[in-house]
Amino acid sequence: MKNILQIISIVLIFNLSAYSQTRIYTPVLKAPEDVAINQMPDVLLDWDAVTGEGTEISYDLQLAQSSDFSDAVSFTNLTVTSATMSQLKFKESYYWRVRAHDGIAISDWSAAWSFSVVSTVTITAPNNQSTQNPDPLVKWNILTGITHYDIQIDTAYSWRVENSGVTTKLADVFEVDANNVWAVGDGGKILHRTDGTWSMVESGVTNNLTDVFFVDASHGWAAGENGTILQYDGANWSTMTSGVTVTLNGLFFTSATNGYVVGNSGTSLHFDGTTWTSFNTGVTLDLFAIHGLDDQHIWAVGKSGNYSYYNGVSWINSTVSTRDLLGVWALSPDKVWIPSKTGRIYFWDGTTWSEQVSGSTRDLYDVCFLDENNGYIVGRNGTLLYYNGTQWKSTASGTAQDLNSIHLKNDGTGYIVGNAGAVVSFQGEGFNSAYLKSYTAEGTILEFKFSNLLFGKTHYFRMRARHDLSTSDWSPANSFFVVASPTLDTPVDDATDIALDTLVKWDELTGVVKYGIQMSTNETFTDPLYFESSIGEYRFQDLVFGTDYFWRVNARHAGGVSEWSAANKFTTINTVTLLLPEDNAVDINLLPHYTWEEIRGAEKYMLQFDINANFSEPTTHIVTTSFYQTQFLLEKQTAYYWRLKAIQALDSTDWSTVRTFTTANGASIIESKSQSFTLYPNPSQGELNIVFKVGNAELVKIEIYNLLGNSVFEDSFIPMIGEVKKNYDLRGTLKKGVYLVRLVDSKKVFTQKLTIE
Repeated sequence: MKNILQIISIVLIFNLSAYSQTRIYTPVLKAPEDVAINQMPDVLLDWDAVTGEGTEISYDLQLAQSSDFSDAVSFTNLTVTSATMSQLKFKESYYWRVRAHDGIAISDWSAAWSFSVVSTVTITAPNNQSTQNPDPLVKWNILTGITHYDIQIDTAYSWRVENSGVTTKLADVFEVDANNVWAVGDGGKILHRTDGTWSMVESGVTNNLTDVFFVDASHGWAAGENGTILQYDGANWSTMTSGVTVTLNGLFFTSATNGYVVGNSGTSLHFDGTTWTSFNTGVTLDLFAIHGLDDQHIWAVGKSGNYSYYNGVSWINSTVSTRDLLGVWALSPDKVWIPSKTGRIYFWDGTTWSEQVSGSTRDLYDVCFLDENNGYIVGRNGTLLYYNGTQWKSTASGTAQDLNSIHLKNDGTGYIVGNAGAVVSFQGEGFNSAYLKSYTAEGTILEFKFSNLLFGKTHYFRMRARHDLSTSDWSPANSFFVVASPTLDTPVDDATDIALDTLVKWDELTGVVKYGIQMSTNETFTDPLYFESSIGEYRFQDLVFGTDYFWRVNARHAGGVSEWSAANKFTTINTVTLLLPEDNAVDINLLPHYTWEEIRGAEKYMLQFDINANFSEPTTHIVTTSFYQTQFLLEKQTAYYWRLKAIQALDSTDWSTVRTFTTANGASIIESKSQSFTLYPNPSQGELNIVFKVGNAELVKIEIYNLLGNSVFEDSFIPMIGEVKKNYDLRGTLKKGVYLVRLVDSKKVFTQKLTIE
């Protein structure tokens, strides 16, 4: 028995060995994942290696656009486990599979996987609806396997902002036909667009209106707050009885005699051509929107993800999510879209709800589809999303206002309305004005800089990619606004006490060659002075004291000149601010030192002091510095008054405020030398010795002035603590005469008279 078992084992081992030598495993695909999207035209196809009886394994790869591989392109005898494709067609779907062979056996084909090639370029900068300088930098996500990018920029685009004539919120819009469009909004406003113009129509109510719906030109309805329902008969709007007082949010009609309205607290009403009656959808929370296909397919959506579906017999309620559902559009029983809070989009495929990637985090308010490859959603802050049958992409709306409603009659016309009276109309493809500029960029770069764009205009731009065999779709358009003019910075508007020599600044723009600056003494800029600068500042000089000046700036480049900025006004200074001696000071040295705030651009100052408050017998000095050192001893214990004015050419300020001080009882500079410094020899022939004591290591200045107040010598240093001795040879600097020598530290100023013989 044992021998028989041994023989059987040997046979089994032999058979397994023979089988393993002729078997080769089927490859397993790795990447891209099955049904992957947005693959590059040079996508890398990757699979796992297999083993076989032979030592050299090779692979056959098939790539096809038909799932049955009837149009397959084959790549044979590959010795690696990946292959890079080239020049695949944009937006197309492909199928691929792999098999292996070792020269002895051939494996089965792997499971077939599919992927789709990216449809277009994704732009990353500048931000949509941002404000830019006239040379903005465009950036985009990398695409590989391409040769070039095409870039277009224009001031004309598919969506154009129109003037509605109102500035209040518009909540809904409905296009009956290309020459018959209605919009409703706050305060009972109803707008009608005919012959390309929006005009106000009498509604008869003041309640906010939230929705409008027409079945034809002679049958329309509007709904709103406090149970308001209005009916249009082809000529006039009239009020209907709803029987409720809550806010009604959404209307939908299948005919002139069959309609629905939904509102807060689950309110639902049905119209039979004559009367509105209540019915129950099963939802008790607020309902925000309703839409359907016919009498047997209607969806109503609302708060906290609740919705209800009418199948022609009854309403069935359920939930999609926990977020508020703000709009709904049914294209077919198995194609329903719901926009929601925080950029969520929910899709019904006839069996289940799924979430579609919107690429946005902003609240989405309304949705409209023309067909399964053309859909739009609008929302907060000017959000406009476009669906191309595969994915949602952000596109330019031309406004940053909240957009509340969208309605398109066909692929040639459509309208969006929003806050602050915003109306945006669809113009077709756009990019067709005389301003259109087209550029080509190499496929290896990831950014492109525009230049010389028009000031004060909204620009729209788009991109596409290409290689020798295929060109992608144009990307959704992005928009940005080019600044209309520079923004003034300093001096701020209505600034006062501005110097005669003052620097004005503005926010500098890139992409600008020159700035023009106008200055005038009147706000209408009649006969202004004109200056130019290549940087964001300019210094005005030789201004007049106590005068109002207006100034503004524009910018220019090769493409044009901007508007003038808003004008700022400043007023030049008309008085001098006194510093020392302080008003009502006492025990002032008999040789007082006067100081005041410097006025830039002033040529000189006139100082007067007198023992009479009315300056009947003043002592007058003209100085060119912002200080003056008295040269002759004043009277002891005497009240003095002093004032100052600044002078520029033949112009001068008003006199400053008058200050008074009282001199000390006989104190003099000679008596206080021990507290200041020792100066010798004095008189001198130009060789000086200055001795003083310091208690702290701090900056000290030694200054020498002539009797006109002009500085003729200055030295500054940080001395060692203790007694300090400085020696100066000024024989070539000081001429014969009388000078004032000042010792200045951080706390005091000491002055002595010096005579040069």
